[in-house]
Amino acid sequence: TKVIAINALQEAADSLDSRIGQAMHRLLEWFVPQGGTDGTSPTWSPSQCERISQEFDLESTHMAQAQAMARAIVQGEGAWAWDAQQLGWHGNEVALVHQGRPLRIDRLEQCMGGDDGHGGGGQWWGLDYKSTAQPQLQAELRAQLHTYRNAVAKAQPGQTVRAAFLTAVGTLIELPAL
Repeated sequence: TKVIAINALQEAADSLDSRIGQAMHRLLEWFVPQGGTDGTSPTWSPSQCERISQEFDLESTHMAQAQAMARAIVQGEGAWAWDAQQLGWHGNEVALVHQGRPLRIDRLEQCMGGDDGHGGGGQWWGLDYKSTAQPQLQAELRAQLHTYRNAVAKAQPGQTVRAAFLTAVGTLIELPAL
């Protein structure tokens, strides 16, 4: 009986972690920078937060956690990904089909260059938001990001395509080049 209770508690915690992560994704999907990446803290309207909180059944403390994670991503090492001056094109939750499989990339963008060391000459970036601090240690997550990069490369032949995780602790972890 104790094993069943422990398993039930673990499933509930995982479910809560999953819902917080999904709320973080939704916040990032809806994030629109106001005047570029000037270091100000990203905000979402109270109605947006209420809607997300209801959608993922989160209490205010858990919603605040999702917001803190989303802020860390937007203000972290990948902040350049929201700098309109560097973007030629961008989209959130971009749907692609690769080898017959539907994919949804958290953020896809074409960077036009800049002094950040990440953009440059029309490179494409596939960015995958992760609530975990070290997604690169999980083989299935690396494989998923490789698939995203391959799908974008096929859709944009001859273009440079890069891919990275953006983590809830503010790190950008780029996949090594093929």
